[in-house]
Amino acid sequence: MQHHILINICAIFGVATAVVIICKFLKIRYIIGYLITGVLLSPNTTEYFADMNEVEVYAEIGIILLLFTVGLEFSFTNLKKIKNYVLIGGTSQVLFTILITGGLISVLMGRPFQESLFWGFLYALSSTAIVVKTLQDDNKIATPHGKFILAILLFQDIMIVPLMLFTPILAGKGDDPLFALGILLGKLVLMGGIAFLLAKYVIPFFLKTVMKVQSQEVFLIATVFLVTGIALLTEKMGLSLALGAFIAGLIIAETEYNHMAISCFLPFRYVFMSFFFISMGMLLNYEIFITDFGWIVFWFVFALLVKAIAGILAVKVMKLEWKTAIAVGFSIAQIGEFSFVLAQSGLKYDLISANNYQIFLAVSILLMSVTPFIVSNSEKIHPILNKKRTNEQK
Repeated sequence: MQHHILINICAIFGVATAVVIICKFLKIRYIIGYLITGVLLSPNTTEYFADMNEVEVYAEIGIILLLFTVGLEFSFTNLKKIKNYVLIGGTSQVLFTILITGGLISVLMGRPFQESLFWGFLYALSSTAIVVKTLQDDNKIATPHGKFILAILLFQDIMIVPLMLFTPILAGKGDDPLFALGILLGKLVLMGGIAFLLAKYVIPFFLKTVMKVQSQEVFLIATVFLVTGIALLTEKMGLSLALGAFIAGLIIAETEYNHMAISCFLPFRYVFMSFFFISMGMLLNYEIFITDFGWIVFWFVFALLVKAIAGILAVKVMKLEWKTAIAVGFSIAQIGEFSFVLAQSGLKYDLISANNYQIFLAVSILLMSVTPFIVSNSEKIHPILNKKRTNEQK
């Protein structure tokens, strides 16, 4: 019997434990420790872990569990309260990011239109995993800027599907864009109808029947069945697994068993989320910091400012106060998990070179590393800027 999976898991958690303890001693967020663990275990660093495909599977499970628990803690009732944030704010943020990024790269760098627009696609998405986790840890998910951030992140998770559809079209390969968009909208409407039927009739009856057994273990198994079933259904329809998991969370949140589901899934979520950040670190070739350090610094600053500006403009479209706008803008000023999937698609269609892909990974990991600090202190940015402006006026 082969034990390579157990060996890999043992090595991952062993190295991660040591690195996270050191990070904790240095007062560094554990998420950064996971990223460092990934770099240390990367095939580019050591040949021993050359085949770690199962880590990507665990990472995807981590994203599914994260979105499921977010849905559990949010519910359809709360989602209705911020529907304008999702539709108007989310649309504005994505469009502003794509237009600003694509325009600047095309004008300043002289890159082809298709390549510039694709970079806009990559920058349009933010990190749901890191931002939501940080907001939850700081108890800020229910604040005005926390609600807007969550709305934008949810819209971005939906937008990964059309962006993936348009990527081959940008490369000159693929179907008619209007036809593809129509199909996507049809799928979303169909999924919405299915979710309504499940929430209204099927799942409440199913969970009520399960709870007659009066066993937490059976409830956990039944909930896993629901989450994976709905997630696989959305993937089968051409949508994302994460979106299906979020919908499952929203549905179960409307039942009387939502608190039990949260308590059952929290420990599993933290375990599998660690795999996601470790897998991100494993994709990076650390030598890129030596060969292209200047470009990494440039694109780091570029991405941070462009995403912050686009986020601020999206909030101001909704006519909210500057304090909220600045907090939202800087909190979502990083590259998202799904951008890695999109970048690999762009690499396949020659919209991004292998070297630029590694630079993109390096910049993304650096932005992810500073995100917890930025999100935790985003509310302090506006008072500092306001105080500075007041002193200058005096």
